[in-house]
Amino acid sequence: MRKDPVHSLAHEAAMLSAIVESAADAIISKDLNGIIQTWNSGAERLFGYSAGEVIGKPVTILFPPGSEEEEPGILARLGLGECIHPYETVRRRKDGSLLDISLTVSPVRDSAGRIVGASKIARNITDRKEAVRQLRESEQRLTELLAAIPAAIYTTDADGKITYFNEAAVEF
Repeated sequence: MRKDPVHSLAHEAAMLSAIVESAADAIISKDLNGIIQTWNSGAERLFGYSAGEVIGKPVTILFPPGSEEEEPGILARLGLGECIHPYETVRRRKDGSLLDISLTVSPVRDSAGRIVGASKIARNITDRKEAVRQLRESEQRLTELLAAIPAAIYTTDADGKITYFNEAAVEF
C-alpha cells in the first residue's frame, strides 16, 4: 500500500503540533530579534500569559529586571548555530513572581538550512531548588548541633574510615 506524501506530511505536522501543545513544559519559539512567535499551553501554565498576550512581544518580558543582558548572548550563540544546553536561570511570571527554570535553546532552521529563529523549552525547577535549599539548611543545623555536643562524636563509612568528627572527638 502506497502512502500519499502530502497526507503523510500533513499527518506528521499535525502530530508534531499536538505533541508541542500537550507538552507539560513551556515550548516557545522566537525569531532572531527575540520576538515571541509561538507559545504552547505549557508556557501559558508556567508563565501565566496567554499566547495572545505574548506573541509578537520580546521574550525579555519574561526576564526579571536587570537580567535582560542574557538575551543578546543567547541570540549571538544561536546565530552561530549553537544549541544552548540546559542551564538554570530565573524568569518572571505575569503576576511578577519569579521562578527558577531549566532552559534549553535550539536554533530553528528553514528548508535551506538558514537559522531563522529559536525554540526554547523551559521547565519549572523551583520546587527542586527549594528542596535542595532546605536540605542544605537541615545539614547545616545537624552539623552545628553535632559540633555543639560536648561528647566525642564521629561517624565512619562501611570500611571504617572516619567521615565526620566533632571538636570534642578531636580533643578526646
